[in-house]
Amino acid sequence: MSKKSGIIVTAIGAGVTYLMRNKQARDKLFSTVSGLMKSSSSSSKPSYGSKKGSRVI
Repeated sequence: MSKKSGIIVTAIGAGVTYLMRNKQARDKLFSTVSGLMKSSSSSSKPSYGSKKGSRVI
């Protein structure tokens, strides 16, 4: 279990280092993420509310 999480942390660290060095890749990632956030936030606002409501009950 701890070995697996170590691999994940290493992979994340490598990805962050790569993005910090490669500005073009970072800009591409940010534009992709912001595009996903915009499309998901506009379509999934009702589902968020229903999730919160079910948790309260």
